[in-house]
Amino acid sequence: MTIELKVQVVAKETIGPSSPTPHHLRSVKLSVFDQLAPILYTSVLLFYTSNANTSSRHRSSCLKSSLSNVLTRFYPLAGRIRDNLSVDCDDGGAEFVDAKVNLPLSHILDCPCPVLLRKLLPIDMESPEASAGCLLLVQANAFGCGGLAVGVCVSHKIADASTLSTFIKAWSAASAELLGNVIVDIEFPPLDTASARFPPQVELAAMSPTVVLPKARCVTRRYVLDPAKITPLAASEAVPEPTQVEAVVALVWKCVARASRTNDPRRPSLLSQAVNLRGRLAEPLPETTVGNFVGGFKVEIPPQADEREMELKKLVSDMREAKREYFENYTPRLSGGGVSCMAILEAATEFATLINSGAVDFYNCSSWCGLGLYEAADFGWGRPAWISSAGVEYKNSIVLVDARGGGLIEVWLTLSRGDMDALDADEELLRFASLNPTVCGSCIA
Repeated sequence: MTIELKVQVVAKETIGPSSPTPHHLRSVKLSVFDQLAPILYTSVLLFYTSNANTSSRHRSSCLKSSLSNVLTRFYPLAGRIRDNLSVDCDDGGAEFVDAKVNLPLSHILDCPCPVLLRKLLPIDMESPEASAGCLLLVQANAFGCGGLAVGVCVSHKIADASTLSTFIKAWSAASAELLGNVIVDIEFPPLDTASARFPPQVELAAMSPTVVLPKARCVTRRYVLDPAKITPLAASEAVPEPTQVEAVVALVWKCVARASRTNDPRRPSLLSQAVNLRGRLAEPLPETTVGNFVGGFKVEIPPQADEREMELKKLVSDMREAKREYFENYTPRLSGGGVSCMAILEAATEFATLINSGAVDFYNCSSWCGLGLYEAADFGWGRPAWISSAGVEYKNSIVLVDARGGGLIEVWLTLSRGDMDALDADEELLRFASLNPTVCGSCIA
């Protein structure tokens, strides 16, 4: 008999900064990137196995204390957004939820299920509260076996994946310090760097979100791929050394485009690959710069493309060329001021038009690979056994995450039911991908 996984909320608490935010820091402007960001939460789940030296209650207490300490450095996360123009840093606090799970952690790690994973998050990722309520929410899920899952949700209006990673690294360092472990101090740039370079635009304050990601009756699945087996097949004279992300994205895109064309072969397939702009600006910003600094280049598979046009070598070459053109033509316009804001708004509008037009199969791809959370997210009781994105509910989404142990890549794929059914029969994908395998090391939970 299958036992249903149940998550019981035990307590909710508001965690504010350990010391009041100074009056002169009580308002932080959004950047124009932040203003245009979709209303949702950027979320991650961190899984930890049992630890003989720390109980679940003690770990929860340490998480709360260290969160309060780190919020003195990330004080906007304890505030509220006002009129899509600024964050009122009133120390209103982050929400911290303690929860109990009725099954052992191995139940999750043996067969990860997106629907179950979302139960471990403190709020729906698509909640409108991302622009009107708490900007940071945490849920500490204690498993009966002693395992712990920490679900973190940060409003996308003030944080992209890079910012979420920066925050978690600082928080885990603060927690390890509380437990008496040696840590490396992390330097952070001023929190107004983004808005100083790309100031908010008053005319955007009252606008509806430019980008509204499409929702439909979709299915999310997790695949694990070994890029070392794919990358050599993607190499060509044009791109002799493709990156692992390029090779994996090309393979997945090729297969999902082929699956979609079983229903309508006349539709073009368009991939938008998100890129971190911090280091690509004429005056680069530190990788720890807080806020949204994401752009995206687009590449197309034309209608009724033959197999030659869909070879991995061709797709990777097209992706590399599209990325080169994007950085040559778009990022030079991001020098700051009104011209930059116009370029950013034009790009967001074009993205929204394409994603909402219905005239193309539009795939939105982002990579969380290389963020380094497996190494850094040690709160004082060991590194995570697994890190999960929890998937998303938006149609045609492709999210890449480092797999535990290094070397492999997890792909979280959200498609319509019809496209996912067609993908199930794709022999090329199944030759390189394992469908939802057990998380390595789950037996130690």
